[in-house]
Amino acid sequence: MERYQYIIVLLFIVIVFTPITWQAIQRRKLNPPPMASHDRKLYRLWRSDPSAYERQYGDMDKHYRQAQKQKNQTTP
Repeated sequence: MERYQYIIVLLFIVIVFTPITWQAIQRRKLNPPPMASHDRKLYRLWRSDPSAYERQYGDMDKHYRQAQKQKNQTTP
C-alpha cells in the first residue's frame, strides 16, 4: 500500500511539472528582437502580439542592428 502512495506522488509530480518544463524549454528557443530582449515590457508585447511590436518598434530594431553591424566592422 505504501509503495502505491509513492508511485501516485511521483506520477502527480511528473504530470504537474511536465507542461511547465516544456514551456520553459520552448521559451529558451525563442529569439526575441534586440529591443525586446532587454526590456521586459517590450518582451511581453512581442510575445502577445508580434505584429503590434513590429509596427511600433521594428524600425528601432533595424537601426539597432545596423549600428551593431557598423560597430563590429570598425572594431578590429
